[in-house]
Amino acid sequence: MKRSHLCSALVASTLALPAVSFGGTSYYATSDTATHHAFGAKTPLHVSRRHCYSTANNRQQLLGPLLSLSSKALEEDTDTGSDANGSSSSSSSCAETDIIVADRRLSEPTVTILEQGASHLVAAKPPSVVCHHSAWTGSRSKAKRGEEPEIPMLQRVRDGISSLEKSDGDTGNGKKKQGPQRRVNVVHRLDRGASGCLLLAFADGDEGGSGRDDEKENNADSGTIEKNADKRSSTAILQEAMASPNATKTYLALVRGEGILRGEDLIAKGWFLVDREIKDEKGRLNNATTWVRFVAGQAYDEENDLPRASLVLARPVTGRWHQVRRHLNGLSHPILGDTTHGASQTNREWKERRNMPGERTCLHLARMQVPPNEVAPDGIDVCCPLEDDMMDMMRMHMPKVLEEAEPILKEEGIQIRPDPSNGMIQVLPYKVPDLDLDKRKAVHALNQQKINILSQGPYHVVVEKPPTIVCHHSSWTGKRSEIRRLLEPTPMLQRVRDLVGRRVNLVHRLDRGASGCLIFTYADEEKATNDESSVLDNDATGATTSLIEAMQSPGATKTYLALVNGDGTRDGEDLTRKGWFSVKDPVKDENGKLIGDSQTDLKFVASFNLTDKAAQDPAGKSACLVLARPKSGRWHQVRQHCMKVGHPILGDSTHGLSRTNRIWREKRGMLKERVCLHLAQVDLPPTEFSPDGIQASCQIPPDMRAMIDNYMPALLSCDARVILEDETGTIL
Repeated sequence: MKRSHLCSALVASTLALPAVSFGGTSYYATSDTATHHAFGAKTPLHVSRRHCYSTANNRQQLLGPLLSLSSKALEEDTDTGSDANGSSSSSSSCAETDIIVADRRLSEPTVTILEQGASHLVAAKPPSVVCHHSAWTGSRSKAKRGEEPEIPMLQRVRDGISSLEKSDGDTGNGKKKQGPQRRVNVVHRLDRGASGCLLLAFADGDEGGSGRDDEKENNADSGTIEKNADKRSSTAILQEAMASPNATKTYLALVRGEGILRGEDLIAKGWFLVDREIKDEKGRLNNATTWVRFVAGQAYDEENDLPRASLVLARPVTGRWHQVRRHLNGLSHPILGDTTHGASQTNREWKERRNMPGERTCLHLARMQVPPNEVAPDGIDVCCPLEDDMMDMMRMHMPKVLEEAEPILKEEGIQIRPDPSNGMIQVLPYKVPDLDLDKRKAVHALNQQKINILSQGPYHVVVEKPPTIVCHHSSWTGKRSEIRRLLEPTPMLQRVRDLVGRRVNLVHRLDRGASGCLIFTYADEEKATNDESSVLDNDATGATTSLIEAMQSPGATKTYLALVNGDGTRDGEDLTRKGWFSVKDPVKDENGKLIGDSQTDLKFVASFNLTDKAAQDPAGKSACLVLARPKSGRWHQVRQHCMKVGHPILGDSTHGLSRTNRIWREKRGMLKERVCLHLAQVDLPPTEFSPDGIQASCQIPPDMRAMIDNYMPALLSCDARVILEDETGTIL
C-alpha cells in the first residue's frame, strides 16, 4: 500500500471504535500490527498525539493530524503489507489490538485520578511536571516566553478534585453552586522528568504539613512533613505506610545497554539485589538497596538503526535521593534522559533522533502497593499505564524489547496500556492561570534586550539600566508562587550576573520606571592582584561597602536628566535662565514621615510648548528638560523636589499628575510604567577598590529620545546640546 494512500485513509473520518480517556487523551482500539508495519520492514508507523510518526531515514516526520485508523486501510494493509522480517502478514495478525492515541484535548487541561479513597487518592503524574513548586520550578521563565505556565501536580489534583465537589443544584441564575476547595498533601515525590503513580492525601483536617496546596514558601521548598504530636495527619500515616518493609514501588525504566555487564547476562538473572551506598544531595553516604530485574534488551542493529537499550524493573527497598537512577548507572545501564547520572551523548541522540521529549527521564512508577493502614484499611494497589511518549519510543526503536517484555510485565502485575474497562479512572479538569499573553510576550521581549556595560574595573561594573525593570526582586514583585511574579521582567541583578558570569552586589538602586547608570560590585570573593594567577582574597564585601560609602559621600556626583511637565516658570520667574539652584524642601519617606535634611540642585535646560492635538488639553501642553543632582539620598528625592517647584516628572504616578501622565502614555508614546528620569552620569571619588574613582555616562535612552524628537524637537537645540555635553558628558 502506498504511503500517501495510507495517510489519506488515516485522516479519514473516525469510526465508531471503543474509546477510553486517559490523561486528557482519547484512545481508540486499533490494529497493532497494521500500525507497526504499514510502511514495510524499515519504516514502522505509529499514530500518537494527533500526529503520525515515520522512522524512514531515521527521522521523525510529522505527517499530519489524525483522528483514527479506517477499517478499510487496515484490511488493505494486513492483506498486502509486510511484517518486520519482510514476510507477508495476513488479516489474522490483527487479532491483537493496541490502544493508541487518536486525539488530545488541548482546549481543557486535565489530570487523571487512578484511585480515590475517603482520605487519599492516586494520580497519574505525566513527565516534565513537578509535584509542587520549589526553587527548581521553571514556571516563571515559561510564562515570560509566552508559553503555558507550569502547573504542579499538587495544584492540578486540588483543582480537579474541587470540580467534583460542585453541587448539581441550581442557584437560580443558571450557575451551579461550588463547595469549598479541598486541600491535598503530596505523600511522596517523583522527579520532574519521571512519571507514574503519585500518592496524595486529603488534608482538610490537617493542622500542619508540607507539600500542602497552600504552598507556603518556607514549607514547599523543603517538602518535609511536620507531624502533629496529638493527632497524626493522613499524610503522616501514609508516609509511614509507604516507608514500611511491606510497601512496594515498582518502577519501569528504559536504559542504555543490552543487559550485559562484564560478560554476564543480567536478563537471565531475574530479580537480583543491588546493595550499594550512595550520596545524598549534600554528599553524605547512605546505605541504599534496590531489587532490579532486567526484563528484555536489544543490541545495536545497524541495518535497522535500533539502539542498544533495555527495559528494567526496579523496586527500591530504601528511599534515597535518585536511588534507582544511581544504582542503574552503577550497573553501566543509565536511564535514558537522566541528565544528572546518565550519559549525555546517549541522551542527546535520543532527543534529537529518537523522539524522546526534552525534559523526560525514562523512569515510570508503574505500580504502587501500600499495606493496610488507618487511612486505607484495605491497603493500596494501583497500576499506572505507561505514558504514550515512552510507548512511542519502544514501538519505534525497541519493538522486540516491547514484544518480549509484555508477557513478563503482565506476570509482574504491571499494566502498561490503558484499560478501557477500568471504571475507577477519572479524568478531571484543572485551572490554568489567566495570564495576559500580550503582557507575557512584552516581558519576554524586555528580557531579550541587551544590557550595555558602561564602565568596568577589577571590583565593579557599571551598566545601563533600561526602564520598566526592577533592580532586584522584593515584595513589590511578589513571591515566587504569585502570578504577578510571572509577569515581571528579569531583574537587573540577575541580568548583570548572567552578563559578566559572576555574582554581583548592587551599590545603589534606581526606581523601576527610571533608567541610566547602575553600579554593581563583584561578590564572588575574587580579588585581582598583579599576579593574575592569584585567586582569592575574600574581600568582596569590603568593595561593596566601600563603594556604597563613596556613593553617599559629598564628593560623589549623580546627574539625572528628567522630562517634566510645565512651562519652565515659577511665580513668574523663568527657571531656564536661572542656572543651577538648590531645593531644600523637606521630603517624605516611604511611611509618610517628613525628612528635613534633603537637598537637590536643579537646572532647567530648555522648555517647549507643544502644538499637537493633545496640547489642546491644558494638562499636557508644555514640558521641560531638567538636570538634577541630589546631595542627599532620600526616598524619591528628585521626584519630590521637582514636584515642589511645580514641575512633576512625566510618568511619576506617585508624585505627578495622573491626567498629564495618561495623555503622554495614550497619545505621545510614553511607556506604560515609565518615569522620565534618567541617571545620565555618575562620578565617584577614589577608594581602595577604585583608585581612580568611577566615572560613567549614559546616553538618553531611545524611548525618551523618541518622545523629544517626535513632540518636542526644540528641547535639544544647539544650546541645550552644549549644556548636556558639558554637564553629563553625553554627546547627542
